[in-house]
Amino acid sequence: MRLRYLAPALVALLAVLAAACGGGDDSSTAFVCDAPAKATAPDAAAYPLDVTDSVGNTVTLKAPPERVVSLSAGHTETLYAIGAGDQVVAVDLTSDCPQATAKLPKENAFSPSVETIASVNPDLVIIFFDPGDLQSSLQGVDIPVLNLAAPDSVEGVYDQMALLGKATGHSEEAERLAGDMKKAVEEVRSRLKDGPEAPTVFHEVDNKYFSAGPGSFIGDLYDILGAENIAGATGEAFPQMSAEAIIKADPDVIILADEDAGETADTVKARPGWGSISAVKNDRIFVIDADIVSRPGPRLVEALRALAGYLYPERFR
Repeated sequence: MRLRYLAPALVALLAVLAAACGGGDDSSTAFVCDAPAKATAPDAAAYPLDVTDSVGNTVTLKAPPERVVSLSAGHTETLYAIGAGDQVVAVDLTSDCPQATAKLPKENAFSPSVETIASVNPDLVIIFFDPGDLQSSLQGVDIPVLNLAAPDSVEGVYDQMALLGKATGHSEEAERLAGDMKKAVEEVRSRLKDGPEAPTVFHEVDNKYFSAGPGSFIGDLYDILGAENIAGATGEAFPQMSAEAIIKADPDVIILADEDAGETADTVKARPGWGSISAVKNDRIFVIDADIVSRPGPRLVEALRALAGYLYPERFR
């Protein structure tokens, strides 16, 4: 399976962690891979400054970072979207948006080499989890590191955009991007006022039945859409559900974010016992691009619109 922000190894390790065609709104998104924001000069007047990351680690930046390494595809997208693309000098293996990242050195975010990262002379490294004490190892050689763990809500995505804007000298651009996204989210929300009846939904992160529940930014997308997420009853951000529990919950809609693992509507229909599920009987099984729905970045707007089209086709044609 290919989850470009939440790779399968991390799903197993942390017990966590389509379609853009069909069903979604045709409006322009806040950011797309082939049209990133134009790079702009960072605001040097704000420095020196302190930035505190998701794990409470504070780094002091004396000047705008000129050589940023991003080991998180979602945060790579954000950096380019706020005009900090020219400051990015290396990315993780899954960072493929925008196309400019293809020319950059790549590093494996799940088994990174301190020596390889240090060899590109970074003055800031962005990670989303800390394999092998990477953060302390890099800080031990005087390389600042910000650990931005998967946010627990869409608001958390905006907060991380603001933090990245502050760290790179692009606070105004980050504020504008978040503002554009908020406006787009509210436009979707407004089209759901006064009905229709909310469907129940099962979101499949991988074919071992990991899902997205409360306390995850993916689960929050379903909250925004007013859907009844069957993973909500688990109380976990990324629970592993059983086939029996899914069948019993009888979701109206099934969303597959694991097409790269070979999962399609046909494979779901062939699963033992799944033929009794309403989503299967009514052909409401949809594939969504894992890149847009599993990365906490600007393209969450695209994911929200696609999901809205699948859940409420009568409102989003």
